[in-house]
Amino acid sequence: MKHLILLLLIPLLLAAGCVSADPEEPDGAGLTLLAPSDPFPIFSGQAAFAEIIQEDSPLPPLNYSMGYGVIAPGNATPPHRLLGSSELVYVIEGTARIQCDNETITAGEGEFALLPEGALQSIAAAGDAELRYLSVIQPPFTEEIEISGDDLAAVPVAADGRPIVVRGPSEGIEWDYGTGTLIYTLVNPVLMPEQDIPIDYSAAFAEILPGGHVVRNRLIGLTEVLYVIDGEIVIASPRGGTLRVPAGSAGVVPADMVKDYRNPGQENAKILSFVDPAWRVERAEIPG
Repeated sequence: MKHLILLLLIPLLLAAGCVSADPEEPDGAGLTLLAPSDPFPIFSGQAAFAEIIQEDSPLPPLNYSMGYGVIAPGNATPPHRLLGSSELVYVIEGTARIQCDNETITAGEGEFALLPEGALQSIAAAGDAELRYLSVIQPPFTEEIEISGDDLAAVPVAADGRPIVVRGPSEGIEWDYGTGTLIYTLVNPVLMPEQDIPIDYSAAFAEILPGGHVVRNRLIGLTEVLYVIDGEIVIASPRGGTLRVPAGSAGVVPADMVKDYRNPGQENAKILSFVDPAWRVERAEIPG
């Protein structure tokens, strides 16, 4: 599905009453930089994982966890289930071969699979290159929800889960702000109700040219996490100051904070934006 929304965003926001000359910002938490933890082995060394957002992270309330996984060529995570939680697997480098119940798919760089809760899953590095991927789990990961090995037989779960696969930004909803930035909604349960998406947050991909920026905006009641894939960005807020976010790290923007972000570097910046709860037009303000 692809919709081009060019020069229509402002009229939509105006019609929804979402352009404000002087939005009120609450006092409280400011911008936060999240660097990944030191990687640690998982699944008996078949993969390594670095945590970015944990269940107990000192952040505004978020209903998901996030981490960065690395799997060497020939390795794979063993079959396991995440009881009650779905997992989004976004491939940053390499190729993933993903088992989801009775279906096996491959996903390359810039593609992702959304695995439904409780699915019997496994992720392998296909080919000769190392697999690097971002994992987002909702509700947040805890050791209690992960079932593998002999414990699988004791947990009867229907084996008919089907993944949602997005083969890159062109399959999403395209937004062109005319500021050297293209944004593509990849998955959003509000904007894409026909897909029966099993998550409450939304995910978008943005590519910002050198010197490009995203217009100043405010998300009412929505927290945004900006993960930088390549390059770097600077997030700026009248009350939260500025925050430089390098590749591999994430910046957190609390709900109701006015902010913009730009690319200060000499190469294109590629980012993933996660908005919780899911982004919607009526919750977006653009200060006049």
